[in-house]
Amino acid sequence: MKIQPKRILYNLKAKAIEYYNNPEKLKGLLENTNLTIKDNTQLGNLIEDIQLVMSLVVDYTKKRYRSVPKSTIITIIAGLVYLANPMDIIPDFLFGGFIDDAAVIGYLLTKIKDELDKYKDWKQL
Repeated sequence: MKIQPKRILYNLKAKAIEYYNNPEKLKGLLENTNLTIKDNTQLGNLIEDIQLVMSLVVDYTKKRYRSVPKSTIITIIAGLVYLANPMDIIPDFLFGGFIDDAAVIGYLLTKIKDELDKYKDWKQL
């Protein structure tokens, strides 16, 4: 089975837009994502970056930081939707169940690296 992060994010775009347009739903997604990464040893060094992109989404939606295209926020939300779903390509409860999640998040982080660097500078991290 080949994991195709670009296709996965593209296929989740409509769902991500639903979250983008519904603050309560987005808040729930962020809470679920927090639960997914809490004490998660399989995601290892990606956890800090996941927390950073979640922070970017919060600052964007609260209009504190708007120097990022809406399309980037939607792509991030799509990645979080995938991560928070335990029944994705490789169900999270299986051994190695976060391999696909790591591939999708890793791809996402690479795709938005420049935007994330700008946000880190703004946030003074």
